[in-house]
Amino acid sequence: SPASTPASTPGPAPVRPPGPLQPSAPARSFAPEAVRAFTEGRPYDCFGPGWEPTRSHIRPPRTGDGRMRLLREVSVCDPSGGPWGRGYLRAETPIAPDDWFFEGHFTNDPCMPGTLMFEGCLQAMAFYLAATGCTVDRDGWRFEPAPDNPVPMVCRGQVTPDSRLLTYEVFVSEVSGLPAGSEPELRADVLCTVDGVKAFHARGVRLRLVPDWPLTHWRHLGPPTVQPTGDPVPHQVLAGLAGHRETAAVAEVQGFRYGFPAMLACAWGRPSEAFGAAYTPFDSARRPARLPGPPFHFMSRAVAVEGPPWVPRTGSAVVVEYDVPEQVWYFEQNGFPAMPLGVLMEVVLQAGGWLASYIGSALGHDADLLFRNLDGTGTILGEVRPGTRVLRTRTRLSDIAHNGDMIIETFEVECLADGEPLFTLTTVFGFFPPEAFENQTGLPPTADERRAPDEPSSFRVDLTARPDKYFGGPARLPGPMLLMLDRVTGYWPDAGRAGLGRLRAEKDVDPGEWFFKAHFFQDPVQPGSLGVQAMYQLLQFYALERGLGAGLRRPRFEPVLPGRELTWKYRGQVTPRNEKVTVELEITETGETESGPFAVAEGWLWADGTRIYHVAGLSLRLTEDDT
Repeated sequence: SPASTPASTPGPAPVRPPGPLQPSAPARSFAPEAVRAFTEGRPYDCFGPGWEPTRSHIRPPRTGDGRMRLLREVSVCDPSGGPWGRGYLRAETPIAPDDWFFEGHFTNDPCMPGTLMFEGCLQAMAFYLAATGCTVDRDGWRFEPAPDNPVPMVCRGQVTPDSRLLTYEVFVSEVSGLPAGSEPELRADVLCTVDGVKAFHARGVRLRLVPDWPLTHWRHLGPPTVQPTGDPVPHQVLAGLAGHRETAAVAEVQGFRYGFPAMLACAWGRPSEAFGAAYTPFDSARRPARLPGPPFHFMSRAVAVEGPPWVPRTGSAVVVEYDVPEQVWYFEQNGFPAMPLGVLMEVVLQAGGWLASYIGSALGHDADLLFRNLDGTGTILGEVRPGTRVLRTRTRLSDIAHNGDMIIETFEVECLADGEPLFTLTTVFGFFPPEAFENQTGLPPTADERRAPDEPSSFRVDLTARPDKYFGGPARLPGPMLLMLDRVTGYWPDAGRAGLGRLRAEKDVDPGEWFFKAHFFQDPVQPGSLGVQAMYQLLQFYALERGLGAGLRRPRFEPVLPGRELTWKYRGQVTPRNEKVTVELEITETGETESGPFAVAEGWLWADGTRIYHVAGLSLRLTEDDT
């Protein structure tokens, strides 16, 4: 039995295979730096290939860190080991005379608390359970001992300042609940050995992985804040709510207030804290539609709501306000301190996602549905610059259509900046089962259009090197956080239907990109608005390459040509599992206004060979910088 199994002797470290631990996989070992990565919430850096999706996690499941990291290295992790052939793990931790727990336990009789020995066993079990891959699709979850499970424990030894090595062993008897939507659980016997002497043993220990929410852990860590520059800010800092006070009117319906805490809960919190009691069923392994989280969260509060909660009804509406910070990353990262097109689109679209959840669009469905923007047509009437105080967006639901498990909703939107018209649009969102995104056809191209992304070209510019021609002047491409292109791979100056030029650019998909972490929790996908931003940046590149602002003393880009209609259509998504995004742009019009030259384009975006976005009426104007 495990109680009489001697501690294993460390052998040479086996070769680590990719992917989650499977019953037929060979044993593995993990060095101290790998174990540290796991405890710090970097599972990919611990487990390697197969864990790429975890790079987009907000708060990966982990064990204690700092003082409470009780495992130093894992010398054996064998899925077919142990007395039952169902799994075995051995971990070691060196003991030093000055370890922190000796000082307080006991006076003049120092020894390691038996509770910490058991905690180390639970951490070893959590590590094994994570190695099975069960955390890859469970962002925000946490490990906990299973309730109502009496555990016989025996202590027959101690760890003192004279001890040198503490060994934890896990003898797996069962692993259950690995499929998505369930709560994985590990059942095992555990043994602690101190310098070769068996000191602690427990039978039938059960450890499970359960749903949790980042905001539950972070909301008390500090006051609300924003990311001021492109330098990353820890998510737990951005999620702070300590000391928050509402300074403006907030909508209240049936006693539930829709202020900033509820808005932030829409992104990273318990669903019932975002929308009330009707969403309690989602305080579980279920996954509701989410708002983006910081730094891509642009809703400060709902100030007025029309229509009852949790009732899908046309005519329902919401008025949402967003307090524009004086210093914020998108002003600093843009080539000129004005709100970028992609951010402005996101500001006016997020209220639609909120309203769809407020009316309970998906509450009647047993299966979880994904929420996506499908298309839109809008006209931008101004721009947002530092000093703008409040953006107020009114969103009204004008139509609901059902097609099997899919729900299609149309919204009419009007946005004001400090009372002045900023953006009007009509947009369509949809709720879809996850399988609807498998094997998507996207926007089917013609044979000639399909060849375009691979058309040979000798023109190539590495934008990650930030060449001065495109990044050094007053009109320039944005900083690294906002830049959505890695390289321009083609420019044909006389191509296109108007003979004004055609361009192509690419971006390598990095699962650790900030926007995957922000959009959405447990459903990472690149915002479609940033796909439009990529097209806009390629249009900026065109303007710089052609020298369109050469006649201006201090040229700058305006986000769009005011008053021009912009349309977009999305028929696919970019996720952390994609490898490459390709952007095509065709210039359809150029000219002059009283303020300066302009250019208009039509754009397409491809993800790994599938065309998924189309944008028409994309425009910019170069004008004199008057700051």
